[in-house]
Amino acid sequence: MKVIFIVPCFNAEKNLDNLSKSLKDQSVEDWTCVMIDDISTDDTWEKICELSKADNRITGIKNKEKKYALRNIIEEARKYQHDDEYAIAVIDGDDQLCNNDTVKILIEKYTDGHDVVWTAHKWDINGMNISKDMPKNVNPYQWPWSTSHLRTFRGNLLEKITNKNFQNIKGEWFKRGYDQALMLPILSLTQKRCYVDDVCYLYNIESVSVNDRDWAEMEQLSTINLVRARGFLT
Repeated sequence: MKVIFIVPCFNAEKNLDNLSKSLKDQSVEDWTCVMIDDISTDDTWEKICELSKADNRITGIKNKEKKYALRNIIEEARKYQHDDEYAIAVIDGDDQLCNNDTVKILIEKYTDGHDVVWTAHKWDINGMNISKDMPKNVNPYQWPWSTSHLRTFRGNLLEKITNKNFQNIKGEWFKRGYDQALMLPILSLTQKRCYVDDVCYLYNIESVSVNDRDWAEMEQLSTINLVRARGFLT
């Protein structure tokens, strides 16, 4: 089992050293990381190149068009959808890991046969954690949101999910609310779900790169309502 970290980045230059260090500090080295620069206006791409030269486990992709986080994640994760030995883990470019045993924990849980694993996290401003366990017999679309951070899943689950689940009725990729748009279809495919109470992820809410946060939150709520109302699309 190998953990593939996918990191969508927009104007994340100032945090990527911390993110990279949180990966390099892992007690288990069986991981790789793909950082995707989504048309940043700062020196994010230059920082990604610097990090990839220093550690060959880190690679970079520079977009030629704006894709937003969800499309970046799905397009990269689909490269591993035909093999159940890859666990996909998502870190936003302005966040980082905060537990040196994160990779070890994930590999242990996937080796035990789980398909989806998520962990407790903490916010940088108050240490709050909103992730929690989810009963096996519930419909994730009808259950309160539980899978905030760290979000990970076995790559081959994507083979059973059409892109319609990640797009609006016009076929446009969701720009906001990607966490639920990503995880609800995945969670609905398997009962082999596992919540880990260890705090593994640091959510740096104060560094979120959104120009108009009020508008972004409205769009996020709209996405979440649509995804939950229509359920899994075949």
